[in-house]
Amino acid sequence: MVAPLAGENPELPETVWRLTAPPLPPLGALDGAVEADVAIVGGGFTGMMAAITLAQAGRSVVVVDATEPGWGASGRNNGQVIPGFKWDPDQIIERYGTGQGEKLVAWGGAAPDLVFDTIARYAIDCTPVRRGWIQPAYTGRSIPTINRRCEQWARRGAAVQMLASNQLADILGTPAFKAAWLDQRGGSINPLAYARGLARAALQLGVRVYVRSPALQMQREGAQWRVDAAAGATVRARQVIVATAAYANDLVPGLRLSMIPVRTAQVATAPLAPRMLETILPGRQCASDTRRLLTSFRISPDNRLVMGGSGATAGLGHDGVVPRLRAAGEALFGHLGSLSWALAWSGFFAVTKDHMPHIHETDQGVICALGCNGRGIGMSMAMGALLAERLLGRDAADMPLRPIPMQRFAFHAFRHLGVAYTTEYYALRDRWDRRRSA
Repeated sequence: MVAPLAGENPELPETVWRLTAPPLPPLGALDGAVEADVAIVGGGFTGMMAAITLAQAGRSVVVVDATEPGWGASGRNNGQVIPGFKWDPDQIIERYGTGQGEKLVAWGGAAPDLVFDTIARYAIDCTPVRRGWIQPAYTGRSIPTINRRCEQWARRGAAVQMLASNQLADILGTPAFKAAWLDQRGGSINPLAYARGLARAALQLGVRVYVRSPALQMQREGAQWRVDAAAGATVRARQVIVATAAYANDLVPGLRLSMIPVRTAQVATAPLAPRMLETILPGRQCASDTRRLLTSFRISPDNRLVMGGSGATAGLGHDGVVPRLRAAGEALFGHLGSLSWALAWSGFFAVTKDHMPHIHETDQGVICALGCNGRGIGMSMAMGALLAERLLGRDAADMPLRPIPMQRFAFHAFRHLGVAYTTEYYALRDRWDRRRSA
């Protein structure tokens, strides 16, 4: 859609990505009645990739968004393009079985290829850097974990390697870590610029994209679905994709209750001095560590340190998260000199019960997807393409990620308390583990 949650500021926040992204193509609100083969609700990565895939196959497509492409999680994240899922390959195999599991692992591992191939195909101006993603072990107890993770991907032919411990300080720019692995499939982008570039590519393919057009309700009319938007506007289509992720409303019954919208933040410094730029991630990889309250860091195209994660909330503000992020940045890089924090922003991402992405076919011709669980860029793109392939006739049994029934979170109304408790508990565990491994 993507619509602000109740009480949330509908304006796009001031972010590093907004300061450096090309403008959004001129787009208007939906007015009157339109028809298409497929209506897509939500103009983020998933919705736009689905639209592009369908348009390439000759389908007529209409996208409606309550705000604008990139307003939600797609344009607010840290910009890290990371392969795979929260679960390691062998864990996926154990859960899904060898046949589907290996297909799912390969699909998730190839997600960054889709991102960077799409950038090249449509000449998207989003300052892509593909020099790998690094995951340092936050504590000594997590070193065996990253060793296993690296080994499991290496066994499947991925371009991965453990990094020499005596080189880590030079590679990362901090002496805080004793072990790390490098996944060369990963990289980074300006996510807002990418979202806007996808919208531009979709327009070039004939997709009709409407902004400030919230989808309010949806109902079946004969062989078509009618999506009612604001000001009496409507879209009629035989098939519908709902790609609203953490910003889901009640357009599809139960979808909002099948995930928890969790707010996470990003902070950025002013442009760094030359010495810091030469020291912090000089190879321009991006990184995120293994702590339970994951902390990510990278250098932006305009030479800022951007830190992400390190806490979460279910509320509308990020005041409790930002100090943690700044403290994490000081702990990692304060030895290089004073860090001048200039920007802070946040947004919601969808967390599912099993921390895996979900696809739901909720009615004839209606399909939904959500739940990237922090692996949003690559996984959102891969899910968008997969949703389109399903509507184009791909057999569900052949899909790496198959549609499943929706499962609601119990006590969803108390999610704010649950997220707050979990965040504090994870922070305590992270501190305890760090002390024990010191």
